Amino acid sequence: MMATPHNNVRRHSRHTSSIKRAPLLGALHLQLLLSILVATSNYCNFGSYSSDHEYGVGQQSSFKLFVECFSSPPPISSTSSRLSSLFSHRRAALKGSSFHNRHNRHHQQQPLHRADSTKSSSVHLHGATSNSAEVNASSATIPSTKKAYKKKRSTKKQSNNYSQKKYSKQKGAAAAAGGGSIPKHMMNAARQYNSQLTKCNSVSELLSSFMEQTSTTSSTTAGDNTSSATHLAGANKLNSVNFSTCLHRLARFAAKGSYSSTPSTSNMNQNDARKQVLSDPRFALLVCSMAEMASGVDASTSVKMGNEMVLQQWRVKCGNDGGDGEGMREADDVLNDIVGLSSGGGDTTNGEDDDNVVSVESRFEAAEQIMNQLSIPQTKNTFSSRECSNVCWALAKLRVSPPSSAFALGRVVGNDDSENESGKDFLSSRQFVSLDEMALDVVSSTLQVRMQLFEEARKRKSGGSSNGAWIPELSRLAGKVMDLIAVKIINEYGMRNDGGTSSTNTVFNPQEMASVLWAYAKANRADDALFSTVAAELIRQTGYALERGGQGPRPQELSNTIWAFATAGIRGEQQIELVKFAANALDEGEGLFFGNEFKPQELANTGWALATLHSKRGEGTSTETVEDDGIVRILRWVAKDIMQRVDSYKPQEISNSVWAFSTVGFGYDESCGTNVHNDYVHVATNDPVGDKELVYETLEVIAENALSRLHNFKAQELNNLAWGFTRLGHRTERTEKLLVGVGEELTKRTWQFKPQDIGTTLWSLATAECFDKDAFMAGASRLNLRHIRSFKPQEMSNTVWALATAGFAPKHIRAFDTTLVPASLRPTTKMVMSDSITECFAAVASEAMRRPQDFKDQELKDVLWAFSKIGVRHPALFKKVAHHLVAANGRGFGGFSSQGLGNTLWSFAKQAQLSLEVIESLGDSVKLGSTGRLAVYETSCLDIGEKAIKTLFVRAAEGGVELGLDRFTNQDLSNTVWAYSTLGLLHSGFFKEAENQVLKRLKNLRPFKGQEIANILWSFATLNAQPDPVLIDELSSYIASVCSGKKGVADEYSISKVFKRQELANVAWSCAVIGRYPEELMKILYTGIVGTANDPNRMKQIFHDDGLQQSSIMTLYYVQLAADIEASKLQLALPPGFPNGWGESEGHVRGNGDDLIEMSSSMLTLTISKLQRDVSNTFTEIGFENVLEHVIDTNEIKDEYGFQLPQTPQEFLSIDIANIGQKVGVEVDGPGHFVRLIDDTRKPSNKVTLNGMFADKGENRVNGPTLLKHRLLTHLGWNIIHLPYWEYQSLGGVREKEKKYCESLL
Repeated sequence: MMATPHNNVRRHSRHTSSIKRAPLLGALHLQLLLSILVATSNYCNFGSYSSDHEYGVGQQSSFKLFVECFSSPPPISSTSSRLSSLFSHRRAALKGSSFHNRHNRHHQQQPLHRADSTKSSSVHLHGATSNSAEVNASSATIPSTKKAYKKKRSTKKQSNNYSQKKYSKQKGAAAAAGGGSIPKHMMNAARQYNSQLTKCNSVSELLSSFMEQTSTTSSTTAGDNTSSATHLAGANKLNSVNFSTCLHRLARFAAKGSYSSTPSTSNMNQNDARKQVLSDPRFALLVCSMAEMASGVDASTSVKMGNEMVLQQWRVKCGNDGGDGEGMREADDVLNDIVGLSSGGGDTTNGEDDDNVVSVESRFEAAEQIMNQLSIPQTKNTFSSRECSNVCWALAKLRVSPPSSAFALGRVVGNDDSENESGKDFLSSRQFVSLDEMALDVVSSTLQVRMQLFEEARKRKSGGSSNGAWIPELSRLAGKVMDLIAVKIINEYGMRNDGGTSSTNTVFNPQEMASVLWAYAKANRADDALFSTVAAELIRQTGYALERGGQGPRPQELSNTIWAFATAGIRGEQQIELVKFAANALDEGEGLFFGNEFKPQELANTGWALATLHSKRGEGTSTETVEDDGIVRILRWVAKDIMQRVDSYKPQEISNSVWAFSTVGFGYDESCGTNVHNDYVHVATNDPVGDKELVYETLEVIAENALSRLHNFKAQELNNLAWGFTRLGHRTERTEKLLVGVGEELTKRTWQFKPQDIGTTLWSLATAECFDKDAFMAGASRLNLRHIRSFKPQEMSNTVWALATAGFAPKHIRAFDTTLVPASLRPTTKMVMSDSITECFAAVASEAMRRPQDFKDQELKDVLWAFSKIGVRHPALFKKVAHHLVAANGRGFGGFSSQGLGNTLWSFAKQAQLSLEVIESLGDSVKLGSTGRLAVYETSCLDIGEKAIKTLFVRAAEGGVELGLDRFTNQDLSNTVWAYSTLGLLHSGFFKEAENQVLKRLKNLRPFKGQEIANILWSFATLNAQPDPVLIDELSSYIASVCSGKKGVADEYSISKVFKRQELANVAWSCAVIGRYPEELMKILYTGIVGTANDPNRMKQIFHDDGLQQSSIMTLYYVQLAADIEASKLQLALPPGFPNGWGESEGHVRGNGDDLIEMSSSMLTLTISKLQRDVSNTFTEIGFENVLEHVIDTNEIKDEYGFQLPQTPQEFLSIDIANIGQKVGVEVDGPGHFVRLIDDTRKPSNKVTLNGMFADKGENRVNGPTLLKHRLLTHLGWNIIHLPYWEYQSLGGVREKEKKYCESLL
């Protein structure tokens, strides 16, 4: 019995409906159903069909039904529009299909060119045929003995193609067999028809012509009732040339939008035309007929016979030939089972799939026997190399075949692989044992498409509408045809290139090879075996031709071949040989023989392809030198050609060329510094200076030429242009004008820019410091809450990174601070949406919180950095990302780069530090009671959670050490240690590694920026990380060397080129904390901070600032006092009138500069805590008289101790609880006086004594400011007692315990 269609064929789309189940041999033969289906392509009204089982009657009636139902293509307003989601991408048609659950998805690209239609070579690729003498007309018994199977596979030559002998039959064998040739009158008709095809001017005309040619009425032989609806492979009414021509022209017309010649549809775009082609049942019938011929099916085989041979013989082999339809699977399941494919993810054998897995040898024999009955030796009706290339080109151009990620490639496996291949592996991998089996797989798909077309015809007859149920299987059929052709090419040329003898004289010329590779690259059905084989043959042919004085491939063919390798992402020896050949050809005779023949498009495409392949190259390949040499030589030709005829280059060709230069770093201007986004490997060159000059001149020519026609550039071309100039570091007046022009185009036609174009263009403008506010506002407006889900993570991160870099802050900067800002002071959603930049940041944050797993490490880092850089606090975002990173199954830092790790930690620390600005701005409205360093740490705990923030920084330290700090740039190290110190978190292991790394770099004279030196030293001092004193000495020598002036002596001008004054003040403070005062360093620091002429205005002019910050002034008092006491021989002194006139001008507002260090000016912001009062009362009760917050000013220090501080009185020291008479002070050390040791807490903390006074207590260590203050007070004669807050709080408020504890301290 035979299976009939079932709803399984409709699983491929949710738009499809069920097909009713019917018995295999019920009232309608399956042949009759198929006949009715395909007969519907001519032009008649609805009629009736006959259920007569006789072939002739049923055939005529079913043909009439097909004609009536599909007499005209469905209008685009109905069928095509309903199938828009199906056609917008081939994978959409596969969603929910039988193969969707077994294969990944992949994107497709638009084709760039068409194959040439010049006359093909006279050689052929034969279909799956066999000697007709071997075929028994009766239902044959299929042998399955292992002995017979092994005998057929005994040689190595047979391992790659077990039935190769069938494809090497000579024409004489076919003639002797007495069959297989097409009658002369049919051949003449085919020739005439090919001429007719060339006169068609639209897709619809071509399909109508095909249906008419293959109809029963087209026959000139009496009694010939065959048609493409009732017979396979075109019913002997078309040959391979006809199929090739028809498909090729059809794809060309669709690309032009020429579906119909009628005025109403003649102006449709390419995508609309393609949708109508795929929704046209006539196209499905055309592809089925072509595929059957390509598989070698006898064109006299009826649809009925094909189904009987395929289904029934396979069922006999499987021992499943009884029953009246009971337990029968759906038709598409059975057809797929023929070649071991399941159409669904579930059980297809009623729970017995393990028992019913067909062995490899049985598959081999069964496929051979079935194809022997379906095929005959063909001598004329075979596909030539030209026809194969045209068919592949057309299928790729129409984007009808699925990508290999959605539908696995079909390949014939080798002998060893197939022996070990299990049935289950075969189900998912589509590995076949022979070309016969591949051909049978193709035929099974054509039969399934025909059944689905029939069901569609029957639905239309009953008044139903079309839903394109056949399209998913048609898509797979196209992929199978391409796979079949690929395997034949691999087998043919594989033997030839391995030194073997080919079975035919098949020869693809270079143009056909380029077309084939283009097709497989565009269809995403390429693999290394096919491309390496074809490339080897191309090189072989080229060498042979050149040896005999020939030219080899033309520029277009060579360009398209390299382009195909790049599009397919396939690298290897053959690809590198092609690059080498192209470079040699261009250079020969200085381009006179070959180079000058290249058109701009061919050169631009070649450059694009080379850059794409280079970007996919792994590290340490042995062929790097050869490839780089070829790339550089070709790109030189591209650059020279652009300068000679830039007007001949179209916008796309210009943008592609600039993109290629920048992608490989060809001619990169390193004088602009290394951008964090330029961490790519530059192509090696033997003339870097010459290449740099060449690219500089080329870019200048491009900038001037492109500026005048930017309006002709598409959005993506503008994006590539701006990105290329920026990444190459080309900074000239012409470039500035060009980028301004790009920004203006973005503003004028924002909605033409795709999400990727928005993000990258803004990135380029920001990196090049082209801050066009209108352009940035326009770009930001696209990333709104309504459309944000259409943006990819990289596009979102690039956009907010660019906005932050350009300094365009949201209008509602407190909109997201749910930790510190009361709800009543935060803007409403409507207010957020009223400002495009605020809404942009809101939208990006919402997506990063919704799907952080979709963001790459760098993308997450850039989003966090943007929020912190621009000064926008977003606790919810940072909490979500923190947990995503360090949760039980979190991402961790294993994939982060050194820059990514450093910037991520900097962003978290900066978020907490921004709390100081919120406190200053909102005052008592802030939901936080602490200030200064304690406020920063408490904010981080409230935002993220104390445990989470500690875990985050522990994991980051471990990740950094594992990555290796030698991979950190100076900026990375600076950002990382600053983040730890800002939050008061010390990971001793990481800081020791950082110290060693800094010392190593200083000895190797690796240049540091002033900011990096200040941040690193300040971080060690703040955390009391106890660096080796040699670190200060080495830094002193380095600073002296980089700050030396013209005469070898550091002066104000030479120092200002390296440091800002705040940085110098912090270096001086760090020396005081560590207790190390190198004489040369201290003199440089004082010279840079206050100068030598006691002129504050002069210093402002030299350093381009508005005066010293208040925090720097307070710092200098500490430094001056410490130096007077501990390094008096240096005789350092502040100016007499200091600080009058030295501070920032009143009303001055600091911008968001590059300063990472913002020393708190709140050292004498005296606040008395509840704990402090309680402790004071306890001491009073035990007889210790005291005052709260005793202040020591400069006059007291001068009068009582003789230290010469500036005359202007300043209060800069205080004691929490003081007995002035006894000079005993009690410091109540709250959390702000300690750093938290976050090394592995499972191990006991080391008790490290500091100057004999302090020791680490559990996870706490006194910080640098506390240590320096203690030393200064001690030098002034005070006996300072330290009371850690946790010890007093642990007493639980029991007064007697508290008194006893205080007595013990005294």
